[in-house]
Amino acid sequence: MIGMIVVSHGKMAEGVKDSVELIFGQPEQFETSALVAGQAFEAFKDDVAAKIKAVDTGDGVLAFVDLFGASPYNAAMKLYPAFKAADSEVRVVTGLNLPMIIESLGMRSVETSVENLAKQAVLAGRDGIQEPISDLLESLDNGVTEDDDY
Repeated sequence: MIGMIVVSHGKMAEGVKDSVELIFGQPEQFETSALVAGQAFEAFKDDVAAKIKAVDTGDGVLAFVDLFGASPYNAAMKLYPAFKAADSEVRVVTGLNLPMIIESLGMRSVETSVENLAKQAVLAGRDGIQEPISDLLESLDNGVTEDDDY
């Protein structure tokens, strides 16, 4: 099974894990790593590396980071060459949100390619971003009443 790690600034990763556990229970091969104020980058990077190793049972790891170009992203990307050299498949997906995490947890038991799972995660993350009031107003403008399903 593909391992997963959520890497963020502050308590975001911990909050995502809390939500995941509410929906899925306690998932296997799932870790978090958080950059905290005043933490040295190397210590943070070492924590990310240790957690990636902990969830990798040979099928690879999907690392979700909160923000492209920021320290969690940089830590994961700086680790990529070492994991690649060790024949460990690691993919990094940025801009994490709960829909992409939930989709990936659900799909990783049947999806054996980390690359494909990463692509599915990105699609689920994009699809999870909605602005429902506009959809509601458009439906009402098109003659749909409040009693209709929309």
